[in-house]
Amino acid sequence: MGYAILRTQKLKSGAGVRRSLVHAFRERQTPNADASRTSDNTHVGAASVDQALDAFNARLATQAKVRSNAVLAIEYLVTCSPEDMAAKSREQQDAYFADALDWLKAKHGAENVVYAGIHRDETTPHMYAYVTPIDERGKLNCRAFLGGSKALSTMQTEFAEQVGQKHQLARGVEKSRARHQTVRQWYSKVQSMADDPRLKLARYVAVPEAPGLLDRGDKRREMEEARKQAEAHNRKAAAHNKQREVLMRELAGRGLNSDAMR
Repeated sequence: MGYAILRTQKLKSGAGVRRSLVHAFRERQTPNADASRTSDNTHVGAASVDQALDAFNARLATQAKVRSNAVLAIEYLVTCSPEDMAAKSREQQDAYFADALDWLKAKHGAENVVYAGIHRDETTPHMYAYVTPIDERGKLNCRAFLGGSKALSTMQTEFAEQVGQKHQLARGVEKSRARHQTVRQWYSKVQSMADDPRLKLARYVAVPEAPGLLDRGDKRREMEEARKQAEAHNRKAAAHNKQREVLMRELAGRGLNSDAMR
């Protein structure tokens, strides 16, 4: 069973929100995205950066005053272990993201989820959502939404139990020594892992047929040697992939999954 992944990023300025939305709507070059698949992306609540900003500003307009150090928006990222996401059909992926979005709306109030989208033009599909942290009293209050490390850990557990399990996804490793990763940190870690040979999937080779009764001399020796080499290669590949699986689960438990792990 793979892992449900939920990450958060605090956005403290209008410029930061706009910069993130420009990335979301692919209004700037995105090196790790396939431009031919941009049309496969989904947008919920807005069809452009300007529309999303209008919704965001309308929500903030309910505040009489906004502190200079206030968190204006929380960017959520939802995905799962790359191999588990790849194994899901488009309908199964959409169902997972829909349930995740419903969970966010129920937890923070539908009026606070100003925009959400799904990127399918990258190797591992993922959903992102922008939430204005306005509490039940109508005040901008990010602490009420995210709190400290204990609150974040509780949120991870709730998400896994209420959304992940329904889609055969487990919670990451609890009480891990790894510190919570923001969306930006998560992407940075993923990029740094891309060339790690330990995460590359070792490929198996076809094993030639054993020599037949009519094969003699040099031909027989060549066939036997080719067979031995193929079997030796596959044993090494199996050992590598077993170690890789252990490492993948450790990383996934920390919310770190690289497209290179596929």
